[in-house]
Amino acid sequence: MAHEELLNAWLKDAYSMEMGLVPILKQHADDAKDLPEVQRRDEQHIEETKRHAEMVKACIERRGDSVSSIKTAVGGLVGTMQSVATAPFKDEPVKNCLSDYAAEQFEVACYKALVHTAEQLGDMQTAQVCRQIMQEDLAMAQWIEQHLPTVINYELQQKAAEHNKS
Repeated sequence: MAHEELLNAWLKDAYSMEMGLVPILKQHADDAKDLPEVQRRDEQHIEETKRHAEMVKACIERRGDSVSSIKTAVGGLVGTMQSVATAPFKDEPVKNCLSDYAAEQFEVACYKALVHTAEQLGDMQTAQVCRQIMQEDLAMAQWIEQHLPTVINYELQQKAAEHNKS
């Protein structure tokens, strides 16, 4: 596969990944109904993720390709990764934070690869788009990391309240 085709394939993977995350993030926002700050940030990230997909789609189309023949392997991989990574946990908000953090880090790594590849091929516009998305995903991962103690404390309080009722 030529380098240009490889970049196009990876961009399609990124598009699929972003689209695959939208329903997962919607569910996580619903699960955070008792954590308004988390729910608001999840809802904001849903919009960011949709925008990321559109930005990647624009790169694909600018490069003369389309998303009509998109494959869903990476999107499925992220969903599988999230379900496997959180299987040992029973508390939705905590497991959602953990899986979202892992997904964001995976996205950051994917976009780093895309930035490097696009730069190597002289496609600075695609590199800049991917760099911007990477920074936003990194910011989301950092937000999750900073707010994880709040979510854990909420779950601990819930469990203590349940235990005290019995």
